[in-house]
Amino acid sequence: MWRSRVHLILIIALLLACVGQTFAQTVAAEGDEPKLIAVLKDPGASLKAKSDACRQLAIVGGKDSIGPLAALLGDEQLSHNARYALQTNPDPAVDEALRSALGTVKGRPLIGVIHTVGFRRDAKAVATLASLVNSGSAPVAGAAARALGDVGNVEAARALEQARAKVPAECRLDVYEGLLRCAESLAVEGNKPLALEIYDRLYKLDAPHQIRGGALKAAILTRQAANRQKMLQQHLGDEDYVLFSAAVEASHRMSSAKATTILTDAMKSLPADRRILVIQALGVRREKSATPALIEAAKSGEPRVRVAAIQAVTEMGDVSAVAPLVQLLDDSDREVAKAATDGLATFPGQEADAAVMQMFAGANADKQRLALDLMGRRRMTSAMPVLIKAAGRDDTAIRTGAIRMIGDLGGSDQLPVVLDLLDGAKSPQDLAALEQAMTAICLKAADSEVYAGTLVGRLEKSQPAQKAAIVRVLGVIGGPASLEAVCANAKSNNPDVRSAAVRALGTWKTTDAAPVLLAMAKETSNASEKTLFLRGYLNLAGRGDLPVEDRLAMCRQASGLIERDEEKRLLVSTLGNVESPDAVASIAPYMDDAATRQEAVLAVVKVAEKLLGGEGPAPFAGRLVPSLEKAAQAASDEKLAARVKAVLEKARSKAAQ
Repeated sequence: MWRSRVHLILIIALLLACVGQTFAQTVAAEGDEPKLIAVLKDPGASLKAKSDACRQLAIVGGKDSIGPLAALLGDEQLSHNARYALQTNPDPAVDEALRSALGTVKGRPLIGVIHTVGFRRDAKAVATLASLVNSGSAPVAGAAARALGDVGNVEAARALEQARAKVPAECRLDVYEGLLRCAESLAVEGNKPLALEIYDRLYKLDAPHQIRGGALKAAILTRQAANRQKMLQQHLGDEDYVLFSAAVEASHRMSSAKATTILTDAMKSLPADRRILVIQALGVRREKSATPALIEAAKSGEPRVRVAAIQAVTEMGDVSAVAPLVQLLDDSDREVAKAATDGLATFPGQEADAAVMQMFAGANADKQRLALDLMGRRRMTSAMPVLIKAAGRDDTAIRTGAIRMIGDLGGSDQLPVVLDLLDGAKSPQDLAALEQAMTAICLKAADSEVYAGTLVGRLEKSQPAQKAAIVRVLGVIGGPASLEAVCANAKSNNPDVRSAAVRALGTWKTTDAAPVLLAMAKETSNASEKTLFLRGYLNLAGRGDLPVEDRLAMCRQASGLIERDEEKRLLVSTLGNVESPDAVASIAPYMDDAATRQEAVLAVVKVAEKLLGGEGPAPFAGRLVPSLEKAAQAASDEKLAARVKAVLEKARSKAAQ
């Protein structure tokens, strides 16, 4: 029997994906069938040519190609491709050819033919397939049993049932799965009595758990509503856990409200593991009639059962569960209290928002802090007026928590509010919270630089502590206006403002700051500031998106300012990422300094390895040899010395080419 032509498209797509570049040729037209058949018949054609011809015939093959393709079904190398070409051909003669091959083909090709017969659901092949189930070959018997399941008619089911007790143990699972497939097809095609007969027999057998569980689940769902409910109720009390869990799983797909009642009634008397499974099923079903039972289960009993009930009632989203969840926030069991918190954080609807707002309005400081956390997790932007008011509270924890939440939930409209709060901030905690809020708001914008003007405008009238906070935020958002303002404040007489600006410059992300950093490194008399400026400058010089020549030039400009050992190591590290023979030459002198010797050896090796990585000649290889020889003498670590030796030999070899 022929399956839908839709399968053709899917199979072609899979074939093209599998063969990749080996099948990049143009798809054949219908008129090309004779040429492709000729390739199959040509004894001199290559294996690839014949494989490609089979793939093309899967698209354009007709009646004439059936014989030549069938002739390849016994070929170990071409059987697979021939089968797929035949599989997509709707001509009934294909089924005749495949049935014939069942009696002649041997080994692995036979198993493939059996699969194709099953795929095409050839009812006339049932007798032959049944004989193959009893062939004595486990692989052949297993394939034949599954193919009978794919055919899925009454005769196939009878053949499998007769074979069930006769096949060797290693083939029994294939027979069981074949019977399940048959029953599924029979039920779809209207023969539910026979399907139920198969299901009922399978779940009572001493079979693998997936067979018994699958059969019972199908047996429940295939029955009429009343019998379905009765069977569900019966097996919810089954001592066999496999059958119990299959019944619970079947309830996921039962639309009747009666199933919810059956589940909630059964849940009360079950042990913990089984109660959890039923509770989860109620959560999946999402029928609000189960809410009271779930709330009751959440209030007492084993913690793991209570947690499952809280999670299920949250999934259902019944507003009557909000108040109980709030009560469970105070539960003595930490896992239960956490589950209630998580449930309230994700519970849908305004009722849960209102409960959080009520918690925040209460007098309990712990609950207020928890409410702040829930506002953030629920993304309660509607709470903004309350948060702004709370930002003026006396309680430090509540005040700073509210400020941070304004930044977390707020947008551009809240930046002026935060800046006004900043003007009056006195404690370090408030300043830190406000800085965090400013940064969060600015970084939400597609272009955070749009806020630079607003922040810069506040600098002149701000106190030093507030000014330092704004400078740090400007350092995060970047841009020309921010850079200019931060540079100006790097010369401030106030040590806090100056330190904030210097550190902001030292971590600047864009190369427009490079000239400024170099100039400030030259101008400053403070050794620590100089190192920070050089660090920032060399960080920019190390960016891989800059041309090698520019990075090398930046390192050379910085080298004249290098004095401290820390600065030397920074320069050597940066040069170690510049792929240029000139970088190696610049690193080499630092191998003479005990403070930087090993860092310099490693940097020389890193650059040389990258430069010499290709297979071809390297004109610059000779220039690397002296520095590598020096590195070989300076290396103190055995592994590093071996690495140097290897790259030195490579450099000498390439230099000699």
